[in-house]
Amino acid sequence: MIISANELPDYERQVMQIADCDPFACRIISLYRSYMPSLAFVDYWMIFDDNIEPSGAVARNGSNFILFLTGNSDLGEISSFMRVAGASGVLCSGDYPLVLSGASVTEGQVMKRTSPVEEADIGAKPVQPEIRAAYDLIVKCADEGFVPPGFDDFYVDVNHKLRHGTMRLRGLNDGDALAAVAMTVAESDGGAVLGAVACHPEYRRRGFGSALVRSLTNELVAEGKTVFLHRAMNANAAFYEKPGFENCGTWREYRY
Repeated sequence: MIISANELPDYERQVMQIADCDPFACRIISLYRSYMPSLAFVDYWMIFDDNIEPSGAVARNGSNFILFLTGNSDLGEISSFMRVAGASGVLCSGDYPLVLSGASVTEGQVMKRTSPVEEADIGAKPVQPEIRAAYDLIVKCADEGFVPPGFDDFYVDVNHKLRHGTMRLRGLNDGDALAAVAMTVAESDGGAVLGAVACHPEYRRRGFGSALVRSLTNELVAEGKTVFLHRAMNANAAFYEKPGFENCGTWREYRY
């Protein structure tokens, strides 16, 4: 059974009650704290099992959906719900395959880190860069696996979430040049999802990207958060393993 958050007295608490520090639940909670369900472009639902116990959660941002699923989630019902809801994209755990005929499927590794690591001293301290500078670097480093949104959409979303404390943005400068950037794309009380890590081509193999990831992750771990990231399959494994990230599952994205 799938029930709208508008009909529930405490949606966030119910998600956190069953989340157990899950990266997909972290994304849903972070989105919910950023954009309340009264807004037209977002919606939230709770999934219940046959005993009316919470067994998962759903969030919609535009036509893109995030699913937090558990072993008690009814995957048939959820697959049907995604089709009826007109999803153009669905992100969820790879442990719970959906039946979405006609959708292309991309998979990768979920990694996490819970302990601090030694930070690298490269003579630069992390700063919060201007959103425009961060965006330009992310676009410069984008590949076929990631298509950045337009700047206006990126700016509005990042600026809003920074003000609401549901993400953070960090960069490393070399003089006046932004050499590397990293951000959390979602944060909850006990978790954070790392994303948009980019290092300018001229500064690669000089430790800027690794130093920034170590610094930002240590900042989050010191606050008691488990740090997750969604890594493309067979990509950048060594880069994230060196600062202590370990595989903890898989992610799957369905796209029409």
